[in-house]
Amino acid sequence: MAPQQGRNDWVEYPIQDHVRLEVYWRDDRAGYGPAASVYAYDQEVLRLDCFGEAKKQGGKGHCHVNLKQTRARQWMYPPGSVRDHIVHAMHDLKQNLGYCMITNTDEKIQEIKIDSEKLAPFVQEAETKMLAFADQLNL
Repeated sequence: MAPQQGRNDWVEYPIQDHVRLEVYWRDDRAGYGPAASVYAYDQEVLRLDCFGEAKKQGGKGHCHVNLKQTRARQWMYPPGSVRDHIVHAMHDLKQNLGYCMITNTDEKIQEIKIDSEKLAPFVQEAETKMLAFADQLNL
């Protein structure tokens, strides 16, 4: 799948059947900085926007859970740097992705069981990539 507009240097990681992780940096009206999205059956179930305290574009660091059903409402990260938000986001990815799946309204997505052993190396790769974006963007 091609990245959405405003998503730059996009990389895709296949976590398991019907589940993929995308890592990119954003530069759009919602914010500026490293980000990641998890898709299940092509539905965005988790987005992690690591914008820190918003030096550009006004969007502060936050995440979204089950964007379709929550209309992309934001769960705000505690005040901190972009790097702090990346650490927080990786915790959310490891610990809370299963919650995103079971609370989704789509029964196919509810049935997905995330294999934490398969997920772990992708979380590490995502963190490395997002930290590199932070360096690249001077954040």
